[in-house]
Amino acid sequence: MPVDEIFSDLVGQSHAMRSPVWHLRREAEKADSVWGRLYNGDSGASFWTIENAYKLIPEGLHPCVKDYYHRGDYPTFEIIVEGRDRLLFHAANYASELEGCIAPGKNRGETEDGRLAVWNSKKAFNEFWEIVKDEESFLLLIKDKTETG
Repeated sequence: MPVDEIFSDLVGQSHAMRSPVWHLRREAEKADSVWGRLYNGDSGASFWTIENAYKLIPEGLHPCVKDYYHRGDYPTFEIIVEGRDRLLFHAANYASELEGCIAPGKNRGETEDGRLAVWNSKKAFNEFWEIVKDEESFLLLIKDKTETG
């Protein structure tokens, strides 16, 4: 199904059935890493995130559809971006582990060599999954408010 059709379907669902809208606010960038905050106003859930600064998903509203993370062997959601493929939510601690995907974390910090990271990512992903697992799709609104460090 073309991205435009997926997006139209989801936006229509969002208004008609109150499909969840998740927000990602990017907060800081350092070298190859971007920290952000993923949150949902309806559930009150909030997680730190890490992304690869060289492979960021563009700002804006993106449909997300249920999918499977084969490397990690668990269900997840794919973030639909025209011209890109397999942008997933999955567990990871460092930007170098991501190819355009988004990894949630319970905490954030820096490694001994100064790289940005998120900690307890698998636990954060599992909590995120518990909230979204009954959805077939949702919308993700990405806003960039990064400060370079």
